[in-house]
Amino acid sequence: AKQAVAKNLKTKAEFGINPGSEQVRFTAERDGLLSIFEDLNAKIFTNACGPCIGQWAREGADKQEPNSIIHSFNRNFSKRADGNPNTHAFVASPEMVAAVAISGRLDFNPITDSLINELGEEVRLDPPQGIELPPKGFDVEDNGYLAPEEDSSAVQVIVKPDSERLQLLT
Repeated sequence: AKQAVAKNLKTKAEFGINPGSEQVRFTAERDGLLSIFEDLNAKIFTNACGPCIGQWAREGADKQEPNSIIHSFNRNFSKRADGNPNTHAFVASPEMVAAVAISGRLDFNPITDSLINELGEEVRLDPPQGIELPPKGFDVEDNGYLAPEEDSSAVQVIVKPDSERLQLLT
């Protein structure tokens, strides 16, 4: 994504980024990675269940027309990503998904194919390089963990007496 921005490329297909957790989202934002994707016109989704379980308002999915998407999560069966049984979902590496979104073509080969950038120049993507782990480590402001009360004798758990799903363990 960073080299695409540097080479004056924009995405030609819808491109979404789904951080896997609040820790990943916070770290990626802290390290400036999310802004690079935003510069590439990517949509940053919340770090929660979303496209991989069909929880996104994918434009055009309601038309039920044959179409194709490519993503890096392991859910490629019928109707999974957007509720459309005619969506063909292909699974690829994050790098390949980005290359396809930038080119707008499922048959794009980033090793051999060129692209025309916003200045009308022919450019090629370099093989991806990156770091395995963030140099400053992972970080998070609010990891969502609530420590248990030191004295739990005053904690009261309330369950409706007629609940068919929950019951108190006594």
